Amino acid sequence: MESLALLAAFILALVMFSGPIGILLTINPIWYATLKNPTLWYARRILITFLAVVGMVFGFQVLLSGIPFMASLLVMSGMAFNLVAIKLEYQIGKFNRRATPGTPGASEL
Repeated sequence: MESLALLAAFILALVMFSGPIGILLTINPIWYATLKNPTLWYARRILITFLAVVGMVFGFQVLLSGIPFMASLLVMSGMAFNLVAIKLEYQIGKFNRRATPGTPGASEL
């Protein structure tokens, strides 16, 4: 029973903290520091994408399992942070403020 409780706590922690970790990895100082090393830049981008995808998949599974309202609010906030992290990383929206490499008109690595 303790292992089941640990697994549930790990899944909830993964859903809740994957978004803020992804947002932390997309702030400007870290973004510009990893831009100097292409391997580190792609590793950071893969890590953010992996965390967001895993957090969203587990978040939907947890939401569909019928958990209490407060726990579902925590899960939904974690999923929203994952969406924000993906938006910040891939510059989805009207403006590309950072000139992300690989996009038209941006300087390549």
